[in-house]
Amino acid sequence: MDIWNDNSQESRKARWEMFWAMEDLPRPIWLVPNSPTIVKGLSILQQGKSIKELLFNKEVQLKASLEHIAGMEMAQQHFAFDDAINHLQPYQGVPIFASAFGCKIEHFDHQLPASLPLVSGDDAPEKVMQLTTPAVDAGMLGDILEMTSYFEKQTKGKYPVAVTDLQSPMDNAYLVWNSCDFMVAMYTDKEAVHHLMRLCTDLFINFVKEMRSRVANFIPAHFPPVYLPDGKGVALSEDTLAVLSSGLFEEFTLPYLNEVSEEFGGLFVHSCGNIEHQLPSIKKIHGLKGLNFSVSATRFEPVWETLKDTCCVIPHCSEENIVRSFKSATDWITHVLTAKDRNRGLGLVVIPDGVKNAGASSAEQAEPETFPAFMTRISKLIGDYA
Repeated sequence: MDIWNDNSQESRKARWEMFWAMEDLPRPIWLVPNSPTIVKGLSILQQGKSIKELLFNKEVQLKASLEHIAGMEMAQQHFAFDDAINHLQPYQGVPIFASAFGCKIEHFDHQLPASLPLVSGDDAPEKVMQLTTPAVDAGMLGDILEMTSYFEKQTKGKYPVAVTDLQSPMDNAYLVWNSCDFMVAMYTDKEAVHHLMRLCTDLFINFVKEMRSRVANFIPAHFPPVYLPDGKGVALSEDTLAVLSSGLFEEFTLPYLNEVSEEFGGLFVHSCGNIEHQLPSIKKIHGLKGLNFSVSATRFEPVWETLKDTCCVIPHCSEENIVRSFKSATDWITHVLTAKDRNRGLGLVVIPDGVKNAGASSAEQAEPETFPAFMTRISKLIGDYA
């Protein structure tokens, strides 16, 4: 079987195995994000409806997820020739770990839930030092674990289950401790910061192990929804990279990332914002498997040149035009494919419609492209530059 021309899930997984092994590839890996709850949630929001039931009713979320997978399976038979793997993913948003510490969670109809900090002010360091590691099923984590078991039981393990949203220990720490006070404490109350990082790291590890134990086929990656084989590492979002100095990153973040990586056999990191100043420090992450970033917030070229021999590089494009504007998916993909000097270790996360307002004229945006037409065109574009 030619895995690069066959479109079965088995062939797609085989392509990902080669990708993570950094073998030479006939074309870059690419996928359109297909996390079922996120895709369904966006559709519901576009209709002006509430997403609460989708997020917090496990029966509704499973039904919507299976409908999405059925649609993707049909698309993959006819025109969706990317490398996305169909999967389930219990999902309730970012503040699940913060809730486990006791942070108050605010719920909304038309956006994801948000958390309020547990500690702030001058007495925060003392309060933080009194905190202990929460139970693995505390707060919303218990809901996610219950949903995980329900998905597995109802589907009898038919589809792999991807881990839920995994914010890094640092991302979770500044949700628990008022973010402004927390950043100051990195200079004034280092012991308390490290104590909270210790708790967040332990909870992160404990939770991932528990979620993994509840399913037969586990994908330890949340977003972007890459196929990362179980046992080959874990993915997390490290969104403080853009706002920390490299010195603070190496003092307060890197040791805990290395611990997570060593526990799970590698680390795949997603980050938003401009992270170019962190590239030398990112190379110090033990067992780094890959980095996902936006080419409109961080230039592709320095990331590629710095990391291409260290790990896989998986850019996407966002509407945050910090260092570069692109008119469309075609624009940024062509830029990356022109700049790369090989396919090995290169992946692309391609969002339909590209970047909608980065200089495109009203005429260019007047006729939305159908999903089949988009997938066909992007397949050809990537193939032309292979």
